[in-house]
Amino acid sequence: MSQDKKLTEKRLSALWKDPKVKQLPLENNKLVMFSDLHLGDGGKADDFRESEPALAAALDHYEKKGFTVILLGDIEELWQFDLYKISERYKSSVYRRLQRFDNQHFHRVFGNHDSEWGVPADPARKNPRRSAAASEAIKLVDKAGKPRVLLVHGNQGSIESDKNTWFSRFAVRLYKAIEPIFKIDRHRSATKSQIAGDYERILYSWAKKNRVMLICGHSHRAIFRSRSYIEILEEKIRTRQKEIQSNPGNRRLIDRNLKEIEKLHKEKLEELKKNRGIVGVEDRKKPLPCYFNTGCGLYTDGLTAVEIEKDSIRLVKWSKKSNPGGRKVFDQDSLSAFLQQIARSR
Repeated sequence: MSQDKKLTEKRLSALWKDPKVKQLPLENNKLVMFSDLHLGDGGKADDFRESEPALAAALDHYEKKGFTVILLGDIEELWQFDLYKISERYKSSVYRRLQRFDNQHFHRVFGNHDSEWGVPADPARKNPRRSAAASEAIKLVDKAGKPRVLLVHGNQGSIESDKNTWFSRFAVRLYKAIEPIFKIDRHRSATKSQIAGDYERILYSWAKKNRVMLICGHSHRAIFRSRSYIEILEEKIRTRQKEIQSNPGNRRLIDRNLKEIEKLHKEKLEELKKNRGIVGVEDRKKPLPCYFNTGCGLYTDGLTAVEIEKDSIRLVKWSKKSNPGGRKVFDQDSLSAFLQQIARSR
């Protein structure tokens, strides 16, 4: 997938400056953002179907906790499947749960694979209406009404999505049609060969330049504070190693940290095997925490999401393995601290 840098920056800037873009309050709010679930018809070509229990558990949790759900695009795989087939397959699980959130607690941003949500009645809404149609972006505003965070799908400037959509749709349908016949490896890790290496850098660069916190999807790669999960693992390994060096006589601490380092190295190796070794967005310095990516619902072991709860922002994963629907916090930090750092940046 190719990204047009100038087109990306132009489109994101236009959305950021547009006063008509929907705004939601940021202060003391509880938000959860999903993207790239790619719901299908439940058949062999439906990459999401195995993550259905994890999403069901997640939605039950967020309803109980009073969260607002924001879908950041490519929730349905409309390039490949007809809507009525998707709706029939997931109406009693995914859509039934989403309909429990009223229109004040449910919002949808369309992506390149589900851009039709700007038009039809939405089966995920409790009270479908034309005025509640999906938009291209949402802004989160502070208590003074100033926009601080931009939510988009992230396909703005994608050549295949914005310029050659008709051909991309045809190619996806053709590929999925021959996939079972030739037993093609589908790479359900969902991150292999998805987005060119410069994608994260382009979006990060725009967010940094405009002093905006940007939260999106599209790449199928979970990113927190402008760093991939593999970078987070590397930082945790370094922290444990420093603790060992600072406490040479504490045998218990050393043993505990060595076990944790071994576990972290195994996780890092798994990430590398799944081709998730994303090139950093900054070459020589610590990146500004201005770019976040929700990841996707197509991982082999679950789905990821970004949460905002009052002053905390978190990257979480809902597992489908031994503990179906089990929620794990990958990373979290202070939202206000990040926003202050972004505002002060030069």
